[in-house]
Amino acid sequence: MDFNAIANSFVSHYYTTFDSGIAGRPSLASLYRPESMLTWESQQFQGPQNILAQLTKPELATVKHKVNSKDAQPAPGGGVLVTVTGSLAVDNAFDKPMSFAETFNLQPIPGQPGGFFIYNQIFRLIFT
Repeated sequence: MDFNAIANSFVSHYYTTFDSGIAGRPSLASLYRPESMLTWESQQFQGPQNILAQLTKPELATVKHKVNSKDAQPAPGGGVLVTVTGSLAVDNAFDKPMSFAETFNLQPIPGQPGGFFIYNQIFRLIFT
């Protein structure tokens, strides 16, 4: 398994889709399963419906990410652990970027060779 290639492909797909706008974000639902969990700024959400409700909130209508780094490691069960750092702009406030860190635990989709879903996701803004 080339865990770096999986991480690169995932990160590109995830942030491109997220940044396509609130109308395109529901297509991220295919990356989640009922056991998936998102921790967003200390709040926990489980399952595709609850996670997508958080990711499509009106205050997040326009978000643009800039990925500065991504690191990957193999994880138990054939998974891939991915950590991303970067900055984001909300509502095109590019003059006020916010730093973030996000970690994903990708796990193989049962019965779908080569497919992965987000088992765990932790998002945190970094204020200094």
